[in-house]
This record gives sequence, structure tokens and C-alpha cells, in this order.
Amino acid sequence: MSLLMDANNSQTTQAKDEQGISNPKIISKSFTDVDNFKEFFKYKNKEIIQLTPGSLQAEFLSIQIGDIFFICNQVNQGFQFSGDGTKGCISFAIVWSENEREYYSFRHPVKPQRTVFGFNNTEAHVVFPQGGALTQIFMPAKTFHAYANQLQRHDLDDNFRSKNHVNLVLTGMKEIKDYLKQLIWLGAHKPNWFQNPHIEKLVTDDFLPLLISNIPIKLNSKCFVKPSRRAKLISQAERKMLANLEKPLTLKQLAENLGSSSSALLYGFQDLFGISPMRYLKVRRLNAVRQRLKASEPENCTIFFLASEFGFYSPSHFSRDYKAMFGELPSETLRKKA
Repeated sequence: MSLLMDANNSQTTQAKDEQGISNPKIISKSFTDVDNFKEFFKYKNKEIIQLTPGSLQAEFLSIQIGDIFFICNQVNQGFQFSGDGTKGCISFAIVWSENEREYYSFRHPVKPQRTVFGFNNTEAHVVFPQGGALTQIFMPAKTFHAYANQLQRHDLDDNFRSKNHVNLVLTGMKEIKDYLKQLIWLGAHKPNWFQNPHIEKLVTDDFLPLLISNIPIKLNSKCFVKPSRRAKLISQAERKMLANLEKPLTLKQLAENLGSSSSALLYGFQDLFGISPMRYLKVRRLNAVRQRLKASEPENCTIFFLASEFGFYSPSHFSRDYKAMFGELPSETLRKKA
């Protein structure tokens, strides 16, 4: 059924801005400050690392319909998003993009026109090297399985969920995205429409069968996303870097420690994060310095002594890199603490 047709037949007035939203089950937020963006997700045990320098523009929209949540995130900068999943829930994530090679989930390349991912909801790990838009659908696992059983899709079991990525046919993904576009538009412009008593059943009975029926019945190797050949190497390199944020580390040393070549690391990091290994290490160190600055008392903190602990030995270069990444000088971050 067309959601817009049903909505246009109702008497709901259009919400003009966030202050006009009166439906408590719809949350809409805009962010221009990376710290506020991070804090917003921190309560969900999620970590966000900004990969590309520049000012942030991010949007968040959450629509709750019964026990299903449709959550839309859009951000203009490159980000790495990781953390815990939600116990007892199953989720499905979809990327909105025409670019086939810009996005990764658990270091698997995601094809926006075909891939649904993230349904093994024990943890999250998504990389958007140049920013992007993502919609996630969360629901209790029992709700999903109840509809799967009604449709006799007994193949969508724990073994299916362990794959965590599946490719749909192009027409199936288009159907799902067309439905979500209507839902998102209504959430942003006609939030009160969702308070009509029949909407919960309408959306649930429409969307879940649409999603389930478009997951291939005969799941073979072509249906599942293949991990990058470098995925394991990049994961090991990332762990090694995080363990050495306060120690000198060169690309050659990193490659030797992992029994790899420098070129394999260069190509792998460029594919996954859109930046070189040493640039990624610098980004993580800048983020670590920022967290320390935010946790320090201004009168007891010497900025460049702190920066030197993370390998930044030139005050001018450090200040330049810090401001390019976060849009403010380290002294301004410290003053905010004061």
C-alpha cells in the first residue's frame, strides 16, 4: 500500500521544523559540532571517529512504529562507527548512494544498490570514508521471526544472521528503498500521521513482508558479500596502532610486525578508510589528544606536553592539524572545559 496515499487522505498538518514535531516517537536532530554528535551516540556504547578534516553537518531521524525503529543518519564527513549491538534485536542497514565502492561493514565492501547488512546485531562496525547516508531498521528478533515464519521463511535462522551481509536483486532493493523514502518523508514532514491508530499495523504488515520476500530464498555464495582479501590484515594493523598510540610507529615497522608489505597496508587502508595508514594513525592520535584535553583541568594541562605524548613534537604542525580536523585550536578545546 502507498503510505503517501494513506497520509494524503488524513487530516494531519505538516510539521515545519523540529519544534513543530509533537510526536514523541519521532526524534529529529541536526549536528554541527562533532563532540555533540559523538556524545549523542555514546549512550548507546557507540564510538565515532571522524576520518576527514572539516566542519560537520549531520542529521539524525528516528521513527518508532510499534516495536520497530527506522533510524536515518546522514553525515558529510568520513566516519568510522563502531560499538555494541542491542541484545535480542535484529537490524537491517541500507546505504543510500550510487557509489559501489565507498562503504564497508565489518571491513566487507557494501554495494548500496544491492546489499542489506548488519542483521547479526551483536556489534557494529561501519566505515564511510567520504560521508554518506544510512538507514537502519531495528526490531525485536521475535518480531522478525514471527513474520518470517508466517511467510514460511524458515531459512532466515541464526545461520543466516551469522552471515551479516546479503545481496538482493536490484528490483527488490529499489522496492524497499522506495518504501523507506515515503516513510522518511512522512516522518520529517507529517510526524503526527504516525499517531493514527491503524498505522502501526499498516507499516508492520507492509514493510516486514516486503523485506523478507526480497531476501533470496536460495542463499548461495553469490548472495553473500565476500570480505576484502585485506580485511584481516587491516584489522590486525588497526589493533596494533591503537595499542601504540603513545609510541613511535612507522609504516615499515608496522608492516614488519604483521609480516606484510608496506604496499599491502597502503592499498588496504586506502580502500577501507580512504586515507593512508599513517594518516589513519594521526587521526586516531588527534582524537586521543582531544579526549585527554576534554578530560583535563586547564590549570594542570600543558597542551604541547600532552601532544608530545602522542608523537606530535612540532607545536605549529600539531595546532594546524588539530584545527583542520576539529575546527578549533587545542587551546579552545581546553577553554571549553574551563
